[in-house]
Amino acid sequence: KYTVFVKHYLPEDVILEGGITRYKAWHTAGYFESTPGNVIDYGYIEDDLMKLKSEFEIVEVPYDPFQATQFSTRMLAEGFPMVEVGATVKNFSEPMKEIEALTYKKQIQYTDCPILMWMMGNVIAKLDKKDNIFPDKTRPSEKIDGVVALIMAMNRAIFHEEHGNIDQFLANPIIL
Repeated sequence: KYTVFVKHYLPEDVILEGGITRYKAWHTAGYFESTPGNVIDYGYIEDDLMKLKSEFEIVEVPYDPFQATQFSTRMLAEGFPMVEVGATVKNFSEPMKEIEALTYKKQIQYTDCPILMWMMGNVIAKLDKKDNIFPDKTRPSEKIDGVVALIMAMNRAIFHEEHGNIDQFLANPIIL
């Protein structure tokens, strides 16, 4: 039913000075894009989105509004359909459960990406009193950003399924 394609970005300084050998190996193997400096340069992501826009009809670009105001404003100005999906239990619980169910039923296919698989192994489901779940991790070094992006994409897929336009949605990529 679903195929997940991912692209990860990491600052060069983290790769070169971070001392985390898996990052260096993944960079050498081409599993993520590096950006100059010690923080992600959103210009690289914006350039990649512009390239994707020339190849695909992009239905939505879900984003977490936390620290992404300038990015989303620039992308809106470029004509991208930006959709705010904040990191809340309301937005994440049902999609997270759906991803788990689809994975067990083998109805979601992941491209060969060791970074995403590593992040999947880092995710723990934080449970509340109402059986809602939210992604968490035990240590700051255990990154889960790719999984959070996947949960945001599933949030939008569920929305479109509930509103009867899932076929058009699945025929075009969701960009995160």
